[in-house]
Amino acid sequence: MEDVIEIRSYNLKPGSRSQFQKLFDEQALPMLKKWKIEVVAYGSSLHDENSFFLARAFTSLANRQSTEDAFYGSPEWKNGPREAILNLIESYTTIVIPRTQLNKVNMNTEMDDLDQLSRLNAQFIKNYIAQDTTAHNEIIHEDFVCIENAGAIVSRKEYMKDWATSYKSSGFTSFKMEDEFIRLFGDMALVRAKTSWTRRVKGVVSSGVSVYTDTYKKENGRWWCVHAQITPIK
Repeated sequence: MEDVIEIRSYNLKPGSRSQFQKLFDEQALPMLKKWKIEVVAYGSSLHDENSFFLARAFTSLANRQSTEDAFYGSPEWKNGPREAILNLIESYTTIVIPRTQLNKVNMNTEMDDLDQLSRLNAQFIKNYIAQDTTAHNEIIHEDFVCIENAGAIVSRKEYMKDWATSYKSSGFTSFKMEDEFIRLFGDMALVRAKTSWTRRVKGVVSSGVSVYTDTYKKENGRWWCVHAQITPIK
């Protein structure tokens, strides 16, 4: 088993970072230490006024899951700072990497990669809703392949042709992405997230949820999506 580092990036409600920092310093951090959860680093991001990050270490992926389940399920957390802290968070992204990848030389590179991938993922969804094939061509690799909901394997050419009209023709009235999770493997990365949607077709309203996993490859300093797989949740 290999030690892992979890990096959690929080998008906070505008103007709330000072309050969030105070709650973290005075309540959450002492609690994490009491539970013997190793905090590697935390603090404000330099790129805007509403971001905050927390990096924690675990002995394995399984240890991370069991430790966080116990911590976040405890009465101490639920009856303590949980509500006040969650009220200040708009969304967050979680990334898990091997601890061996985390050192002074590559820390900045890893954080830059994670930020780029998160932004690309958001742009991916934005492109779909806007049916923006020009912007989407700047994300999709020339050898891209997609496995769709029903299992069909679609080439890049077919995919981009459908992309130009798919959102409107599917009758979507809402489309939301959440629960983003990113893992790095050198010059490869997996980006997983959940989409929830509502649509109206011939007067009939329906809704659903899917999970997608996109595979990215880094070439010449930039990330390209090489594979996408969409799985509906029944």
